[in-house]
Amino acid sequence: MKFIFVFILAVSALVVLHAESNDPFHQPKLKILIITGGHDYDRKPFYEVFNAIPSITFDTLVHPHVNELIASPDIDAYDVLIFYDMGVSILPQHQQAYIDLLNKGKSMIFLHHSLVSYQSWPEFIRIVGGQYHTEPVVVNGDTLNANYEHDVTIPIKVEDKRHPVTKGIRDFEIFDEIYSDVEILPGVKPLLSTTHPKSMRYVAWINHYGNSDVIYIQLGHGQTGLSNPNFRKLLRQAIEWSAVKHKRAN
Repeated sequence: MKFIFVFILAVSALVVLHAESNDPFHQPKLKILIITGGHDYDRKPFYEVFNAIPSITFDTLVHPHVNELIASPDIDAYDVLIFYDMGVSILPQHQQAYIDLLNKGKSMIFLHHSLVSYQSWPEFIRIVGGQYHTEPVVVNGDTLNANYEHDVTIPIKVEDKRHPVTKGIRDFEIFDEIYSDVEILPGVKPLLSTTHPKSMRYVAWINHYGNSDVIYIQLGHGQTGLSNPNFRKLLRQAIEWSAVKHKRAN
């Protein structure tokens, strides 16, 4: 009798596991790679953002080891690549690796100071959809002299309230860092904007490159910005939407 009881329990457990594996609502967690290096940041509040997202698990990687992995088949293990870095130099084969991944529909999200990366790689601005130039540049006859300012109250307008990345987010304020005189390509799809007179107009957008929809979010400098619930909701939805787009492309 004891043997029969144990057997029944074991079979029941297998049935439950099989049911869960076929349950469309029981989804495996998204695997994220968070890329940093080249710029200081507040580690604790930054990683608290990702620890609070129940749908993901994440690894971290710091320059100078990033681009070797980007060019490796091991990068295929990740659903979304999140850049919170400030890359300086990049070899031609690593440049091509980024392009190849994006042509395959790889999900990439660039945050905050990653807009300053790869100043000497002309294709980078076409990937992200904009760039913070560290030296003055002339764009359409205007001289852009990029700058920044910490600890600013920024009014944020949601440009597209129906997009899955911004769904459920109303216009809000955030205490964060602003960038000014940033080059933004005209083909980007704006998600968030601001009327702050010292800030660039768009502070979040989607840029189509290859077969990928690359997301850039300028917000998220320090603890007050990173803890803002609207920023957290925006980033979570960006990750989840971007991962779905990547899986459909593959």
